[in-house]
Amino acid sequence: MIADTPQPFHTGSTLGHYVIHGALGAGGMGEVYEAEDVTLHRRVAVKVIRRDVASDPHRRARLEREASAVAMLNHPNIVTVHSLEQDAGVLFITMELIDGLPLSAAIPANGFSLHRLLSISVALGDALNAAHSRGVVHRDLKPANVMLTRDGAVKVLDFGLSQISMNEMDGRFTTETLTADHRLVGTMPYMAPEQIEGRLADKRSDIFSLGVILFEIATGQRPFAAGSPLATLTSILRDDAPFAGDVNPAVPNEVSRIIDRCLVKDPDRRVQSAADLRNQLDDLSRMLDTGTWVPASARSTTSIWRALTTRRARSRASIIAAAMIVIAAATGATRLATSRAASVSSDTRVTRFTVDVPQNAVIPPEFNSHIAMSPDGSRLAMTTLPGPVTIRRLDALAAQPIETTTTPGFRGAPLFSPDGTSIAFIGGNATFSASRPVYRAALSGGAPIKLTDYDAFQRGDWSTDGWIYWTAQYPGGIVRMPAAGGAIEPVTTLDSARGERSHRFAALLPGGQSLIFTVGFDGINSYDDARIDLWNMRTRVRKTLIVGGTSPTYSPTGHIVYARGGKLLAVPFNASREEITGSPFEVLDGVLTSGNTGAAEYALSRHGDLAYVPGHAVDGHRTLVWVDRSGQTQPLPLPPASYLYPRASPDGRSLAVEIEGPNHDVYLYDFQRSVLTKMTTDGESHDPVWSPDGKRLAFRSWISGGMTMWMMPVDRSSAPVRLHPAGTRESPVSFSPDGRFLSFDEKDPQTGDDAWALPLAAQGDAQAVARSRFGEGSAKFSPDGRWLAYASNESGRSEIYVQAFPGPGPKIQVSNGGGFDPVWRRSGGELFYRVGDKMMVVDVNTHHGFTASTPRMLWAGHYSSGVASSCGMPGVSSSNYDVSADGQRFLMVRDDDQDAGGKSVVVVLNWVEELRAKAAAGGR
Repeated sequence: MIADTPQPFHTGSTLGHYVIHGALGAGGMGEVYEAEDVTLHRRVAVKVIRRDVASDPHRRARLEREASAVAMLNHPNIVTVHSLEQDAGVLFITMELIDGLPLSAAIPANGFSLHRLLSISVALGDALNAAHSRGVVHRDLKPANVMLTRDGAVKVLDFGLSQISMNEMDGRFTTETLTADHRLVGTMPYMAPEQIEGRLADKRSDIFSLGVILFEIATGQRPFAAGSPLATLTSILRDDAPFAGDVNPAVPNEVSRIIDRCLVKDPDRRVQSAADLRNQLDDLSRMLDTGTWVPASARSTTSIWRALTTRRARSRASIIAAAMIVIAAATGATRLATSRAASVSSDTRVTRFTVDVPQNAVIPPEFNSHIAMSPDGSRLAMTTLPGPVTIRRLDALAAQPIETTTTPGFRGAPLFSPDGTSIAFIGGNATFSASRPVYRAALSGGAPIKLTDYDAFQRGDWSTDGWIYWTAQYPGGIVRMPAAGGAIEPVTTLDSARGERSHRFAALLPGGQSLIFTVGFDGINSYDDARIDLWNMRTRVRKTLIVGGTSPTYSPTGHIVYARGGKLLAVPFNASREEITGSPFEVLDGVLTSGNTGAAEYALSRHGDLAYVPGHAVDGHRTLVWVDRSGQTQPLPLPPASYLYPRASPDGRSLAVEIEGPNHDVYLYDFQRSVLTKMTTDGESHDPVWSPDGKRLAFRSWISGGMTMWMMPVDRSSAPVRLHPAGTRESPVSFSPDGRFLSFDEKDPQTGDDAWALPLAAQGDAQAVARSRFGEGSAKFSPDGRWLAYASNESGRSEIYVQAFPGPGPKIQVSNGGGFDPVWRRSGGELFYRVGDKMMVVDVNTHHGFTASTPRMLWAGHYSSGVASSCGMPGVSSSNYDVSADGQRFLMVRDDDQDAGGKSVVVVLNWVEELRAKAAAGGR
């Protein structure tokens, strides 16, 4: 079938407010023209979409989603998408106009020079990293989709858009087809093996395609060149790519090895992130510029490497071992030995490698860093979700779990003792765990020792004189306790007059008499804008060192290293005078950080080795959207923010919602007037719940220490009052229709998550709705007040149950394939709940007993479930969505960063040499 393509536009033709100046080319989606935007008076590229794509509702919706995602990519190496428009039945995309030529037309016969090769490679890695961090995968990366501008810049085209097009003629696959139709996607010489096999293409598929491009621009040849398309596909699946240095002797071994790792058949053994790839290439580029790297011309190590890393014959562990052998052979490195602390090598070469997290686990952007390095740099500790505390000796091939932490549960904040023989860590999570202990474990074995319990925890430091420094509660300052356990002592005090909320991430300075820490305070929306202060424990003098940063660490180079916006920065620091002596400069880009909590996933040993989780700044880029029963969306006209727990008022005119971050407050949004009003100003309030008459809001807060329940009038005519003064670790869920009861969740150290109901008018005792050794919660009153729907994991997974209120009465399981976050239709007749990305519905009748239909799915969409970096409560939690009174629309939170998390840790031995080089170059 021949695609229905619009008639070509001639010079002088108009398309909306664009005047066509000439054709630029054609692709699978349609023709591309140079045009002038007569409204904004700028030249643009206009891509006219084929009619078969524009007229297909599914493909058009997909195009709109992809175009919207790509339009958010604001990066110098990615062509900017301006708009998706339609005029006179013609659908078209407007983009940045590039003055240059495709990379495919610029590759020399024998490849680029080393300097140009590295500059292009770093730019391509930058572009991929920026797109992947926003969840956008290219799937058709090739030289024809890369432009070189006249001033030498690199621009990547068609991120996420190439997959939309599909054309099939005479039984032959074209270069672009739809994944939704289970056909090949991509251009044959550049496709990853998993694409050819019809499996899902992800960011690692882009890395394979980039590896093919790097091979081509390094050698002038493609690694999988064959006489026919079928032979090319077969070669990609079957053959190992040649070593780039074997094809072009001018390609250094270091570059060849990087390319080789990109072309591994198995995605799990391939380079895992564009950030890691980009950093390796950038390291070589900078060392080449500074003369600290002289590319090897000898070929001896090439044959060693190829013999040791043949991809079809080696397991991942063997590849790591081979890497270590080559590193040791090339550099004489002895620093990976167990006795490294006693015999430090004089070698100053920087060595980096990647450590994968356990399968099906992730390092989330959360309250604390999940990695730590021993002071001598010989060990790496990780706490993943889910998973145990694992220790990776850097002279070993695999990480080993601390045996007593392998049971199910949450662990975090690992911290090595000064001698590296013990590790401290926490169990639980400050928001959603009933039990929250701090442990210490000896690496030689034995059961962990419980040191204390915490309310809210931020990791600090462990001094040589036996004190552990940390943050014990929110709001709160730094405290310390003996490393053997004992009384907790205050160290710093919040300056409430300056609006301080939290002191966190304490790090000791040389000598152990002073520490630096992050200060969160009123008025900031991200910890990127926090302060870094110094507290001298001997003189009791405190001063601000840095404005705009978090998670500081002292470097042996005489710098303070800290995080901001997904980057590590360094600033010169005189430790004896305790003064900043210069300007900050960037030392590393692409580190997983949280703007909501200030946690940064990096660790620096006292020797100067670095470990970090590749990623970006998770900064609460969430939007609120209405979703109808067919899954169609309509965003609310509100700017992105860290929204949680949206709640429509009973009359449907207003919305109450939490915005989290350094300050957590409840806001009120007027749908008609589009006005957003701040309801609480304490910076510690969460999870609003409307009273049935719409005149009051219940919420949970930390304003009296710990999670307690409060209620305030919506008109703010009086101060909030505390509900259930005897309770702790509680969160409101639902009012009964008559306003006499409030259901709430409680975190109990003995029974875990429980569901309760609190009488409001009579001031009586709370009564248990569901309280057992299993997790129960999110109990919602039915519209007639006679039933409660809640979630429980008593069957081994979370399911939805309904039981009579106040009882006694039957308890009926409603869901049959998992479920959480139940919400009743306010007008009655339906009960909604979620299962993963699915919105489920059950027809219900509560007039004479309770009856329910078989559950059915309404729609599926990837919206936040409330497992947020700061205060979301997962599983049987209160729902992170709401439903209109008539049950026709669902108010959802769309979170661009909800899947953010690390799958690997990059270890950089001798990283301080890079820091010194940066400092010597003036921070460039």
